[in-house]
Amino acid sequence: MSWDNISAEFTLQDIDHGLVTKDSLKSYAFIVDKYVTTKYPRIDSLEVRKYLFSDGGGFEVVEFEFNENGKLVNTLEY
Repeated sequence: MSWDNISAEFTLQDIDHGLVTKDSLKSYAFIVDKYVTTKYPRIDSLEVRKYLFSDGGGFEVVEFEFNENGKLVNTLEY
């Protein structure tokens, strides 16, 4: 975990990739967003929060972007 005034980075490892779908990762993103914004109020003040997941659900990388209100505003697959 690391952060500065404009960004924050958390790394979660060892998610069981064999059972992961895009929808389950979206659920994880909501859970993680709620957790980090509750535990770390500085992160709650960021205008944009992005969560990246790799190697699961048949894609290389999927990114979920949340706004400052905790609403999912964009999803990208790489």
